[in-house]
Amino acid sequence: MPAPLLPLLHATVTSTDLVRAWHLDPPVTVLLLSLAVAYGAARRRVARAGRPLASRWRVIAFLAGLEVVAVALMGPPDHGNTVRFSVHMVQHMLLMLVAAPLLSLGQPVRTFLRGLPAGVLRWLSKRRGLVWLLGVLTHPVTVFLAVTGPFALWHYPPLYAEAVRVPWLHQIEHLSMLGGAFLFWWVLLDPFPRHRRFSPMTAVLLVFATWMATDLVCATVTLAPRPLYGVYAETAALWGIDPLADQRLGGAMMWVGSGALYATVLLVVLLRAVRPSSMRRLSQAPSLWRISLSVATVALLVIPLAFIGFGVVAPVLARGTTDLRWQQEDPQRFEQQVATFVAAYWVGERNGLPVVAPPPGEVYLVGRADGWYPILQLRRGVEYRLYVSASDVTHGLLVDFGDRRLVVRVAPGTVGIITIRPERTGEYPLLCTELCGPAFREMTGLVIVTE
Repeated sequence: MPAPLLPLLHATVTSTDLVRAWHLDPPVTVLLLSLAVAYGAARRRVARAGRPLASRWRVIAFLAGLEVVAVALMGPPDHGNTVRFSVHMVQHMLLMLVAAPLLSLGQPVRTFLRGLPAGVLRWLSKRRGLVWLLGVLTHPVTVFLAVTGPFALWHYPPLYAEAVRVPWLHQIEHLSMLGGAFLFWWVLLDPFPRHRRFSPMTAVLLVFATWMATDLVCATVTLAPRPLYGVYAETAALWGIDPLADQRLGGAMMWVGSGALYATVLLVVLLRAVRPSSMRRLSQAPSLWRISLSVATVALLVIPLAFIGFGVVAPVLARGTTDLRWQQEDPQRFEQQVATFVAAYWVGERNGLPVVAPPPGEVYLVGRADGWYPILQLRRGVEYRLYVSASDVTHGLLVDFGDRRLVVRVAPGTVGIITIRPERTGEYPLLCTELCGPAFREMTGLVIVTE
């Protein structure tokens, strides 16, 4: 994957990187443009026929929904979804929680049907099979399964891994999620014909059940004690990503994002349900419905408090090296310290780079565009104070000693001081986790741990 296609993973990207993060997917582009043109043509036919026309703000909502789909499937999230779980969750959030509601607010089904000739509409209304199919599609159980089924199924680790690795399966994943979410929001916000609209109690139970089912998946992912998606293990080391922390971050984003949206929608439905006429119908409803509505109302208050009680967000974001200290140092002066260090403890060369074997104490490492300098030869079980900085641009140091991963981001003029004690012998590569230049993948180094 070309380096400029991952701008969301770095803090030092430029506007050029963001532009280059887009790609053109011909099938998706043709589909989205066709939907926009068809929607506009149907709206013109509705106007010519003198039938009720969707408001202009609904047109804007529909076009905005198509734009969000384009961003999700052809923008930066589509490039980062194979590298970071959290980026992939952003893509899912855009499709299910942003694009689908916007598309449904545009009343596309109503607009397309009203744009048909009167004879065709009468013919469709007499087709019992179509009427039966519409009833099945808009049934609360069908809608619930359509929106929650794909979300839960595609987050099952083996199937998730296959979807990431197989492009056509990945497309089916996104299509099923977007389609199920659109059915949910369409039936909830703008069913057609009108008699298909759910009663307030049914709408409350549907939204609440969808919210809880989604929360269950998000909680499982966020609170898992170990990484669930091994497909990211291959790229984690290259980018300096902790797979478990990234998984928790992605799960927490989905958890908070979907919970906030469903809670808002549920609150709106509840407010509509407590109108005087609705209250009279509610008093005449079976006791089970009244109890379910009460439970949903209480849960609306309890769930956010329980989420805060878990303290999910803080542990996810609280990540870093606890014994890391910083000091300011002129880059040229630090280069001189590195040169003195190399001259004092030089023991040989490898691939044109000096190998230094220092005694316990201070060791120096500097990041350059051509790699980490010098090669360090350390002893197992011995404690060192590592001074690391950058000479040209910002770099990210990553080294995995097996029992400990060291990740630190350094910039010219800033020196990170870390206490390290290698406990396993072997050769450990140093990688750069920053998009520091065209050849950042080749910016490597080495730490050798001996007895």
